[in-house]
Amino acid sequence: MAITSASITPAPQRGIRQIDLHRDLGAIADLIDEAFSSELDAAGRSSLRDMRTMARLGPLIYLMAPPGSGGSGFFRGFVWEEDGQIVGNVTIQQVDGYGRRWMLANVAVKEGYRGRGIGRALMEQAINRIRQIDGEWAILQVRRNNDIARSLYDHLGFSEVVTEVQLRTRMTPPASSLPLPDDLSLEPLYYNDWKKVSHLLRNSLPELARWWHPDRNSNFRSSSDSTIGRLWGQLTGGGYRRRLGAFWRNELLGVLDVDTRPRGDHRLDLLLHPHVRGQWEASLLHYGLNQLGLHPRRPVAALLYDYQPDAIATLEEQGFHRASELVTMRKRIVHHSERYRNRSGQE
Repeated sequence: MAITSASITPAPQRGIRQIDLHRDLGAIADLIDEAFSSELDAAGRSSLRDMRTMARLGPLIYLMAPPGSGGSGFFRGFVWEEDGQIVGNVTIQQVDGYGRRWMLANVAVKEGYRGRGIGRALMEQAINRIRQIDGEWAILQVRRNNDIARSLYDHLGFSEVVTEVQLRTRMTPPASSLPLPDDLSLEPLYYNDWKKVSHLLRNSLPELARWWHPDRNSNFRSSSDSTIGRLWGQLTGGGYRRRLGAFWRNELLGVLDVDTRPRGDHRLDLLLHPHVRGQWEASLLHYGLNQLGLHPRRPVAALLYDYQPDAIATLEEQGFHRASELVTMRKRIVHHSERYRNRSGQE
């Protein structure tokens, strides 16, 4: 029997390769679903649906990718292929507009292939790619109770920045009240108050939190909805926000956000100056919960951080549970001065 080239079946590829948008998105979505299904919130499940929708677009997806990038600028990262299937993945996402910070996300290895060094190899490849494009920082988030992953990231040189604690209760707690501290007044904040809020942010967040939270500034910049805005939110079902400044002798020392959502979760957010941290949390959060109690009782979510232990304890006393604890970690890849030299040399 003659053997021709047409009768030879090529051996399946094994090992790391760059993500191919044309054929990989569906398999990556399945892998993420398998690895993180118990951890995904509504936003995460929506992202998975979007990935599967993109996968069905086939060749059309290249029309959405940056010209000449081969798709890598649109969805960067690497997969590990073995036994004819994708069994590992890591994606690389640009965090800022300057290409200094890059998030490593969706680090996943299929069950049955773990413990073989696949996750470490994918991470090292991703870090090398960030170095090649002169990224200053690699950043990732990991569940606090994921000891295996955290051990790997420690060995790769990542260090902890901050831990965010997502708290949630299935229903708005019954109304209860605590007196506000003497000389404390709560007043609505609007766009014109941004300078006061910015000053509070600079003086309230620990150094590492300030490094990680440039986006928190923009979140707080969205001011209280006006009376018309609140009425519109009630009519349309879109909800509205009350942003309250906690003033003590005319000095802004805290910000309380109370987001009313007729659908989905109500939300609370709290920021306090270190001078009053540990003293005002209970009064302000009880006030916020009372405000939410005036509306249809719904689940309530709050995103707090490890530098807010008293706020976390207050909500837990009101029946909130810790839905997740995510540790943000970072690794220096290229120093700013080196990045500048590299860019200058290219020019």
